[in-house]
Amino acid sequence: MSLINKLLAGTVKSAPTSTDKVLVRVYLDTGGHVTDVTIRKSCGDPERDAHAQREIMAMRFASKRKGAKTSHNWHDLTYTFHE
Repeated sequence: MSLINKLLAGTVKSAPTSTDKVLVRVYLDTGGHVTDVTIRKSCGDPERDAHAQREIMAMRFASKRKGAKTSHNWHDLTYTFHE
């Protein structure tokens, strides 16, 4: 399980159904800010997909270091809706 999925898993409040998830690809800059979000697998509802994108754009993650340099790259994660 990736670090991002572990962080998001800690926010789950109830058991989701399979239609309550969106698979997204997130691009993080060197400071851990989300700079781009693309939908890889939709939940089937464009409004909920857009909601997931907005929520993820507002998130911030720990910066990732490779030696003395920070890295920025794409990460896949699953966004789960909470009813």
